[in-house]
Amino acid sequence: MPRCSRRSLLRATGLAAAGAVAGCTNDDTDGPTGTPNSGDIVAGPDGAYVFEPESYTASVGETVTWYFDSPTHNVGCRPGDSPQVALPDGAEPFASYEDGNVGGTVPQGETYEHTFETAGEYTYVCIPHAGQGMVGTVVVEE
Repeated sequence: MPRCSRRSLLRATGLAAAGAVAGCTNDDTDGPTGTPNSGDIVAGPDGAYVFEPESYTASVGETVTWYFDSPTHNVGCRPGDSPQVALPDGAEPFASYEDGNVGGTVPQGETYEHTFETAGEYTYVCIPHAGQGMVGTVVVEE
C-alpha cells in the first residue's frame, strides 16, 4: 500500500471539497428573484406583502407560475372572494385555494400555476393580505 503524506492528503481533500462546492451552484434561475425555478411571479418575497413583479404580461395560452417565497399567502382571482378582484368578460376565475376556502394558503417553497385562455387584464389578490395591498395584475395579450 503506498504511503500518503499528511500534505498530500490535505491537498487531495481540499481539491475534492472545491470540486464539490463548484458542483453546488445552480444556474437554473428563471424567476424574478433568482431563486431556482421560482416561477414568473413571487408571492411574499422576503416576507413582504407584495407580488413581484406587481404587473406581469403574458400571452393567450401561456401558463403563469406563482412561487411562494414566504408562508401565509395565496392567489385569488374570483370576484366573489374579494372586491379588488377583476377579470375580463368570459374569463374563468382562478385561485390557489379550494372553492369556499379563501383562507387556504400555499406552503412556503411551493408553486401555483394558471393557464390564461382569455385576453385582458386580471387583477388578483392574496386574500389574507389584500387589505395590506397585496394585489397583482396579469395582462394577457393576443
